[in-house]
Amino acid sequence: MVQSDTTGGGDAEDVEAGPSLKYAAEPALPQKAPEGIAAVTRSSPSIQRAAPAALLLALLSTVPAVAVDPAVQDTKAAAQRRAQPARGPAKGRGYDTGIDVSHWQSYIRWRRVASDGIDFAIVKATDGTWMKDHWYDRNKARAEKVGLKFTAYHFARPGRQGGGVRNDARLEAKYFLRRADLTPRNLAPVLDIEVSGGLGSSALRRWTLTWLRHVERRLDVEPMIYTSPGFWTGRVGNTRAVARAGFEVLWVAHYGTRRPSVPARRWHGNGWSIWQWTKCGRVRGVGGCVDRNYYRGRDISDLTIRKLSKATAR
Repeated sequence: MVQSDTTGGGDAEDVEAGPSLKYAAEPALPQKAPEGIAAVTRSSPSIQRAAPAALLLALLSTVPAVAVDPAVQDTKAAAQRRAQPARGPAKGRGYDTGIDVSHWQSYIRWRRVASDGIDFAIVKATDGTWMKDHWYDRNKARAEKVGLKFTAYHFARPGRQGGGVRNDARLEAKYFLRRADLTPRNLAPVLDIEVSGGLGSSALRRWTLTWLRHVERRLDVEPMIYTSPGFWTGRVGNTRAVARAGFEVLWVAHYGTRRPSVPARRWHGNGWSIWQWTKCGRVRGVGGCVDRNYYRGRDISDLTIRKLSKATAR
């Protein structure tokens, strides 16, 4: 994914730029000549003139069926799957709809986003302890101004800071809290956990719980978890410990289906709360692809932060 430069002039809301997405084409597989087919030589002019149709049919009947290389079949099947549109929930379910964005979307015209039936926005604030998304402040101000329910997410980088698993997680949580600047009217914050940083499943579980508990103590609200079924099962051991600890709001990423798979025994019986059903949706005001989401409850305002602690992060 490559970010494009923002250009243009005039009123800020009249300029539009978006990510430039590049998909590398898969190399064509070499195909061998089918076995059993001899090289064809040119016949003499006299034979060509005399060859009856019956002889041609007889020759064709001796050519064996050409076997299709299984690798070629797999490549074609993968291409067909990629070409299929993201499915998402059946129409008419009445879900609140939202998008999640970062610097990859570059300039967003939030009035147009709101006019396209979008109810909420989840925006990247921080990455590890060293990067605040440079579009975050603008995205937060404009999304709130047009009336969208708003929250921020932190992209986790476990194992980068040193000093032990828990210290590492606390440093990232503090960095997020200082940069995100969430208020009581915002939605609960999000921990985006999709890389392990080389930690094993037990250490990654401790890291995740430490980050969540630190943010919960500061904001007096349980943060949400963003992950995919494959990552949570394969890297975090499909643990139910996080949901059991009270972090019940799961934002799950699962594409190309009418019903997402939910890890950790359906998140300890709670199911999914937000479903990222496509990574390449189209929304007015956003150039190119954008992640699209559904909230399963009646009103995503149910996830609004109740209050902020007086002891703000330092």
